[in-house]
Amino acid sequence: MKFGQKFTEIIAATHPSVSDQFLCYKTLKKCLKAIPEYKATTANGDTTVKPGEKRKLTDEQRLFLKTLNAELQKFNRFFISAEEDFVMKETKLEAAYRQVVNRDGSRAPMFTMQRCRDACRALADFHGELVLMEHWVGLNYTALVKILKKHDKRSNLSLRSPFLVSVLQQPFYSTEVLTQLIAKTESRFRKLNALIASRGNEAEANGSEANGHVANGVVAEDDEDVVATVSTAEVSLSLSRTKAAMECWNGLKDSDSIKRPLGDVPVLLQAKRLRSS
Repeated sequence: MKFGQKFTEIIAATHPSVSDQFLCYKTLKKCLKAIPEYKATTANGDTTVKPGEKRKLTDEQRLFLKTLNAELQKFNRFFISAEEDFVMKETKLEAAYRQVVNRDGSRAPMFTMQRCRDACRALADFHGELVLMEHWVGLNYTALVKILKKHDKRSNLSLRSPFLVSVLQQPFYSTEVLTQLIAKTESRFRKLNALIASRGNEAEANGSEANGHVANGVVAEDDEDVVATVSTAEVSLSLSRTKAAMECWNGLKDSDSIKRPLGDVPVLLQAKRLRSS
């Protein structure tokens, strides 16, 4: 399946609030098709463009560049807004997490299994949102690489490498905060699971006492907390969006843009550093 078809399928399967934040791949392809195919023919029939040869931009090329830059600005606005929301949400989740877990990993005084379950579900949801955003960045970057490669094949203007150097400096491609939030969320989830497991062992050890309560027709709220566990089905449901993103991304693993997404960018960056030194 071609990248454009796969990319369209991914967008169609995405929540409407995010689907319009992907690269307008079809629009850019239309702009690209409007650009006349360039073939420089010399007197001897050679179609090679000489190094350093400059060409005047056509109206179609200007429109392509204008659309491409508008897409970058769209990415930046969406990513910055989402990143701010993630940071605020993480602060709220940390407050709920600290009601359950002390900084040394032990149970907090306010620990209950219900709070633990709620925290697990909230972290699973949050992790899904973070991973989806991470894949949103990767998919859009790959789409940019693809459309620029198509442009350079058709036009006399080589955009791919210099444009991608600029992309690397864009806010939407700076995912350090996102990566840190993902690692922190996974760490907290593991600690909560450890507490749930230890609580379950205690419940098993005290099973005879709990059975006595049940036999008497009385099930205290504390007893219910002791024997409760996080539902695998609930966690699986919370992580379904993350799995969907992983499946979509796995479908593009063999793409040349994934194997070598930067093209000649590393060479350009190295040359730039050498000039600066």
